[in-house]
Amino acid sequence: MFSNPFARLLEFFSGKRENPVFLAMGDSIVSDCYPGPGCGVAALVQRGLEPVIRHGVTRTGYMLPDLEAQLPHLLGSAHCRAGLLSVGGNDLLALDSPPEDGWYQDFERRYGALRQRLQALYPGSRWLVCNLYDPSDGTGQFPGREERGFPPRPALVEALARLNGVIARVAGEDLVDIHTHCFGHGWSRRLPLWFQMDIEPNREGARQMAELMLRKLAPRS
Repeated sequence: MFSNPFARLLEFFSGKRENPVFLAMGDSIVSDCYPGPGCGVAALVQRGLEPVIRHGVTRTGYMLPDLEAQLPHLLGSAHCRAGLLSVGGNDLLALDSPPEDGWYQDFERRYGALRQRLQALYPGSRWLVCNLYDPSDGTGQFPGREERGFPPRPALVEALARLNGVIARVAGEDLVDIHTHCFGHGWSRRLPLWFQMDIEPNREGARQMAELMLRKLAPRS
């Protein structure tokens, strides 16, 4: 693998090409943890891009600092077919109260810097930058929390909408709007349920999100 611009330039002109890469970094929205092995969003997108070599780590509970911590370990590639990023939900859930303006500003600055570093490591890649879905379908209500005696969290819905605005600015044209795509498939039960354990994707939810991403990557006719 080649991890600096000079080495990638030599590789390009030498005619010796590495296997293409798929980069995936993110939280349980895209990991296999809840849908099951090989059934998470990142795994399904990877399957649609095969043959590729996987870079990056997806794991339940990951927040922005966990993605930043991966940077020194990424090898980079001049032949990355796609890069998938999903982060922000756990950062929001970890707070005891709705975030202040400075929190959003800091998140935007750091996520933007992460994007720039990744674009330098994987030049020419297509990107899939996910916003955040709302399993409560706009209500702030989750059956599991209510069963445990916790009240609804309507303020979380407002904070999520604001954070999605931040993510949209960072992503630009690379945004994957899973919020709109999944809305109505949450705990309102208006449509087939795509979630489990309050906030985690089930297999159908993961499949639906992966198909959305693969359509975005498909060549335009």
